[in-house]
Amino acid sequence: MQALRKLSHGHDRVAVVDVPEPQAGEGQVVVKVERAGVCGTDIHILHDQYSKVRPPVTLGHEFAGSIAEVGPGVQNWRAGDRVAVESEAHHCGLCRDCLSGFTNLCSERLAYGSTSDGGFASYVAVRASALHLLPEKVTFQEAALSEPLAVGVHAVMECGNIKAGDWVLVTGPGPIGLIVLQVLKSLDARVIITGTEKDEHRLEIAVGIGADYVLRVDRDNLHDVILDLTDDVGIDTAFECSGTSFALNDCLSSVKRHGQIIQVGLFGRAVETELDQIALKEIMLTGAFAHNHRTWIKAMDLIENKTIDLKTLISGEFPLSDWREAFQISEEGKGIKYLLCPND
Repeated sequence: MQALRKLSHGHDRVAVVDVPEPQAGEGQVVVKVERAGVCGTDIHILHDQYSKVRPPVTLGHEFAGSIAEVGPGVQNWRAGDRVAVESEAHHCGLCRDCLSGFTNLCSERLAYGSTSDGGFASYVAVRASALHLLPEKVTFQEAALSEPLAVGVHAVMECGNIKAGDWVLVTGPGPIGLIVLQVLKSLDARVIITGTEKDEHRLEIAVGIGADYVLRVDRDNLHDVILDLTDDVGIDTAFECSGTSFALNDCLSSVKRHGQIIQVGLFGRAVETELDQIALKEIMLTGAFAHNHRTWIKAMDLIENKTIDLKTLISGEFPLSDWREAFQISEEGKGIKYLLCPND
């Protein structure tokens, strides 16, 4: 079969190559991949900017498909079941974080697409405990976005303390920011989302999926608008989803005293921030990383109940052979989310 693999460390070193089809081991199933999402992490791996990658490895951690083979010891799953797959390939199950349910923080955590073979291939072997059955009316396209949805659910519902009517700022209208926006709206928050000139199309989409206000930080006065909207109080909670230092500083200046900032985006480097604001306003700064099994249960409930609009975020599909085009337009910020179709 064909698979898109990081062949070795170094810039690029990514290619579609022929590899043997995987076999289902103990506790595993083999999934025929129908759709797989291109993520910023995949692009970082392409440029050798993701330290956790262990080549040679098949890329892709956002994928859905149908079960092709059930391995020994697997119960309650059968060939043909339509599934979404958690991106976590392994956790130790014994450390303090695992025993508390925070497997996303396990020091031995492995992930499909970077440390274990992922979904940019015709077939992939995964742990059966990572599977979630797709409701009948949920498409493979929507299901391929269940992993970024789980990221948003973890950030909002498990790291935040959002109440109905809260004013919330989301910086960065990329796939995660637009998903965070929708999860916040499901909790009846009032949401402001920011971007720049290059994000005009994404900000238009944000309005269509529920944003109360959209702002261009390269044109609008964010500080004045927020004070006007919040009666000079400030934002209750800010979600930084862009991974840029100026956006983090916007969050620091916008949140109220005793407000909260949740850092979702990754910077990938050291950044300059106005950290004195944390002390002067007694701001709580919280990180949000990935997700755990409990998160996925909540995310799949949102998908089943059609609470979240994932279809609107899909900008196009490509066969595996055209992966470079999908990566390029994703990196350029054109559209929102692009999918690869390994079996087309």
